[in-house]
Amino acid sequence: MRENLLRLWAGDAAAFAEDLLGLTLHPYQAKILRDSSKRVLVCGGRQVGKSLMAAVKSLHHALTHRDSTTLIIAPTHRQSRNLLSMVRRMVEAAAIRRSVRKITGVKVEFSNGSRVLALPSGRWGHGIRGYSADLVILDEAAFIPEEVITRAVLPMLSARDGACWMLSTPWDRRHFFYKAYSSRVWSVHRVPSYLNPMISREFLEEQKEMIGGERFRAEYLAEFVDDGGSYFPMTLLRRCLGDPQPMRGLTVGYDPGGRESYAAAVGVGERDGRIHVPWHIWERSGSYVKFDLRLLEEYRRWRFRKIIVDETGIGGPILEHLRGLGLPARGEILTEQRRGRILGNLKLLMERGLIILPDSPELLTSLNSIEYEATWRGTYRFSHRRGTYDDLAYALALAVWGLRRSGETILEPLQA
Repeated sequence: MRENLLRLWAGDAAAFAEDLLGLTLHPYQAKILRDSSKRVLVCGGRQVGKSLMAAVKSLHHALTHRDSTTLIIAPTHRQSRNLLSMVRRMVEAAAIRRSVRKITGVKVEFSNGSRVLALPSGRWGHGIRGYSADLVILDEAAFIPEEVITRAVLPMLSARDGACWMLSTPWDRRHFFYKAYSSRVWSVHRVPSYLNPMISREFLEEQKEMIGGERFRAEYLAEFVDDGGSYFPMTLLRRCLGDPQPMRGLTVGYDPGGRESYAAAVGVGERDGRIHVPWHIWERSGSYVKFDLRLLEEYRRWRFRKIIVDETGIGGPILEHLRGLGLPARGEILTEQRRGRILGNLKLLMERGLIILPDSPELLTSLNSIEYEATWRGTYRFSHRRGTYDDLAYALALAVWGLRRSGETILEPLQA
């Protein structure tokens, strides 16, 4: 494409998106894309088009700035590659495809010498050090370890006076994302999901009922929720995020839930000395027979090695039903003391960096919702914040407990 045509959109990424890419933007998207600040932060709810804005910004900057480097950085490689794939689809669908010199799964190079790269942040940012960038897009920035942002990302902008965009749903208030959100340095845009005219009020009311008020505030109202009393704070959970490897022969934890909660199952496996969490399911508690049959279907796919069932309360009949279906199930009665050991085992493994969690809002919120208080006996009493659900957290804790006690992992076993 001729450079004189691109100059028409050089200062207006929104017009570039609508006129050249053929996109229809919502008013808040156009406003954000026209933000010329060097530091832009988008604190957005679900389905407000954060990824679309990031992809447009990346593509617009690359085409209107010769010999520039744009980095798309996300907590995991899968997330950064997904955003780059959106850039690729925009290129291929528009008249600018002739401006592309090379496309791979992690990079798009343009004939003007510019490039867009997709990189995972990792735990320490080792894979992104050494780059100098004109623009950095941090996708799901609240889940990228703070030290990666402060020690690796921001320094790479200094030599070129580069720009940085951070986009994310909000989490806890101790992360750099919240500090930037509260500062005067960053140009901040808060975008609740209801600003998207395609999301109905009925859908939002349904989500509030399904996921609980606290998680709804974070994921749809784009509000920060304090996790000061959480047994699994977000600072810890963030360090465990990665790309869990899919594998067969999983050990599964199963929390049947109750009348006002969810039935949940989480599968874990061990590879290269670390515990991976590649699979989990959940649904509103109703007929446990229906959920057990769903578990049977998943067993045929994943070939679970064992299923550890919370036998407390209604767990007894469920355990018998699973065995009747031919599933390798055994029970675990969760007394208060046992509950503390199982959750403590999970937390210790997280602190040692031996668990790889998926970027699942449902699983992370369930873990983060668990609160604790010390008792006079020297133990902990556990609960969960009002409007949240802890079923996935207990299912994960049971799965890890079953794996660690099985003798089937090379990890040093913990005392029962």
